[in-house]
Formats: sequence, structure tokens, C-alpha cells
Amino acid sequence: MTGLVLVAAGSGSRFGSSVPKQFLRLNGKRMFLYSLENLADLCNEIVIPVPGAWIDPVREDISQLECSNRTRIVKGGSNRQDSVLRGLTELSPKIARVLIHDSARPWATRSLARRALAGLGQSPACIPVLPIAETVKEVRGHLVVRTLDRSRLRLTQTPQAFRRSILEQALAQASREGIVGTDEAELVERTGEKVAIMMGELQNIKITWKEDLQDHGSE
Repeated sequence: MTGLVLVAAGSGSRFGSSVPKQFLRLNGKRMFLYSLENLADLCNEIVIPVPGAWIDPVREDISQLECSNRTRIVKGGSNRQDSVLRGLTELSPKIARVLIHDSARPWATRSLARRALAGLGQSPACIPVLPIAETVKEVRGHLVVRTLDRSRLRLTQTPQAFRRSILEQALAQASREGIVGTDEAELVERTGEKVAIMMGELQNIKITWKEDLQDHGSE
């Protein structure tokens, strides 16, 4: 069985809004709802970690959705990693596969999530990536150190799919070692497990700046 942890606990400080960006309205609907509605049909259980002040508003937002009876709203942690861990602990033991998705990526498709889950047949983790078109420089201060070989580099997206047991082991190891990763795949990598990749989607951008929402009807 499959679970979804839809991470929605960030403050969105870089975005520069009094409302966390995942709760802004796009064409009249809060941003996180796009991901929830796209991915819910693939999942038997769903957990959404949110800031404490948003538990009741989010619960109200999903109350009329078909997936509301299998969705739990929980208070997120102090960082993404803590929020994912809190989400995992809310899933029942029968959940063996987990999708982790960033609610600030509202345009991830159901097809993308299906392909990530299918990748678990060959590897304990599978993530969507995109090739890099621009030249990438490593810098120190205001100087270039070197130009990196972009043919070996990829941009990483979510949803990321994991065998639950492996992700839980990776989170536990990171906690013991005091490691905070930038995504869950990094933590799995640190355990020595292999992380498979698949082609991501160009439209599956992460909303980081206000400019990312131009022409999308944000409120």
C-alpha cells in the first residue's frame, strides 16, 4: 500500500509573503490543493504536515474532498526533515511505499508519481530529475573556482518515491549523525542504498519567488 507525505510546513521566507506560499490561492484554490488532488488517487493514506496555526484552515480546505477521510493534518517540524518524519509516523504499518512531495510544486502530474512508484520495483528509491541546460560554475565569494561538467549533473524534483523501511532507516541515521539533508534522497544516498532516477517534468517547477507565479492567477 502507498502513503503520501505532502510537505506543507515551510514558512516560505524567500517568497516574501505574510501567508506561506503553499497556502496562497492560485485561480481561487490554495496551492497545496493542486498537489493533493493530483496525487490522492494513488495513495491509500495521506499526511500533510503544516504550521501549527494552519491546522484548522487546512482541515477546512480539505473537508469536502473525496480524500478527506484518509488524510491527516499534523503540525510540522522545525525543518523539512522533521516534518517528513512526523508524517511517516502518522502512516499505518501497512504502508510499504511512500511518496514525498513538496506542496510548493503544484503542477506535478499523476503520471510522474506513477513512474516514480514504478521505479521502486528496481531500487529502494526513485526520484525525478531534469538535465541542466545552463553552464554551471563553482564559486567562492565573488570568484569562479571551476566550471562543472553539467552532463553529470541533474536538477532534482518531487514527488520522490521510497520503500518506507529504507526511508525510515535513512532518517534515523541522519538524526544520529546530526545531518540535515536538502531532500530525502540525499539521506538515502548516505546509507549506501542506490537511488534511481527518471525523467522529470519541465512544468513541475518549485514556487520559490513571486515571479514564479506570473500568469498563474495568484492571489
